[in-house]
Amino acid sequence: MYKHIIWDFDGTLFDSYPIMVKAAITALEEQGIYESYDKIMSLIKISFTNLYDYFNETYYIGDTLISNFEKYRKELEADEIKPFPYVVDVCRRVYESNRFNHLYTHRGKSSIDYLKKYDMLKYFTGLITRESNFKRKPDPEALTWLKQEYNINENEALMVGDRDIDIMAAKNAGIEGCYYKSYPLYDSKYAKYTITDYTLLIDLLELQ
Repeated sequence: MYKHIIWDFDGTLFDSYPIMVKAAITALEEQGIYESYDKIMSLIKISFTNLYDYFNETYYIGDTLISNFEKYRKELEADEIKPFPYVVDVCRRVYESNRFNHLYTHRGKSSIDYLKKYDMLKYFTGLITRESNFKRKPDPEALTWLKQEYNINENEALMVGDRDIDIMAAKNAGIEGCYYKSYPLYDSKYAKYTITDYTLLIDLLELQ
């Protein structure tokens, strides 16, 4: 039985990618640059570093473009960001079954703010954000710390994420991964499980 569920934030707990794509398109169009929704989504789904590298290598627009993107993202998120369907219920059931939810995200403290906004923070124990200053995924440093801090048996932990870097980080830490295919762009060959709906995770975790 999995007793410790470790969650990524963007694209896993919260449906934030459409907001990010909209912010990126707005920032690009201000510079007279036009990219398709699908192109931007495919870049973000790999990593933000991948998106920023594409910006710099293709358009040679550095800090201004990225700064505008971050500004628009924050403005849009304030009104539009929401948890994926059923994920709050899954977190609640994990908590009520005397198991543990943990957060592992590259996002900063805004992840904590949004968990509070949707009354989810009470279901979480370990919280790893950008401010924790661990090496970035897929490096296992943060998950190794989490295992030690909460005395987690590797066989009782499951990492839930929507990108290969989430699943690879788990694999590198000796933890199994569940790939949440929130958008039909990529598959993950590293994940033990793949789900497209969180009702499937309720069954997988044997939650009542």
